[in-house]
Amino acid sequence: MRVFAWAALFGLIGLVGGYAATLGIGIVLMEVWQVSQREGAAAMGLAFVIAPMGAVVMAIVAATLAALTTARRQRAADGVVVAPRPAMGRTGRMILWGIAGFVLGYGAAVLTLAVFYQLRGTPYFSSYFWAYAAAWFPFALAFGGATVGVLIARRPLPEASLRP
Repeated sequence: MRVFAWAALFGLIGLVGGYAATLGIGIVLMEVWQVSQREGAAAMGLAFVIAPMGAVVMAIVAATLAALTTARRQRAADGVVVAPRPAMGRTGRMILWGIAGFVLGYGAAVLTLAVFYQLRGTPYFSSYFWAYAAAWFPFALAFGGATVGVLIARRPLPEASLRP
């Protein structure tokens, strides 16, 4: 019961915090990219679609981490001998590094495009080719970052870092 209570509490905190963070980041990005707010459609989409999705993702992550942490601590407090966590295997490292590379690559591409648009003065292009290239640039860099992350994770670990 205690594990569920902590998971529910942190899930609620993650829900509220995730909504506030997603909404705040979205508003700042709309101002930076000068999104048209004539009818308020972008703000409504942000407030009623994008921010709740970010809130649900954050709530799931927060509740899961709280449940895992609380369950492990409760087992240790009950006197159960809790074995140390084994070293992460190659597959786990590849997944983790791949996700990190994807997120970092996508973020780097979005920041690059934001700087490019600010230096250029407009986010509009004169040809469809450049508009298409700018639209796919974040995805290409994200998949490139994921590939680099997986390649980094495939390297063998040094012997000193392996746990017995």
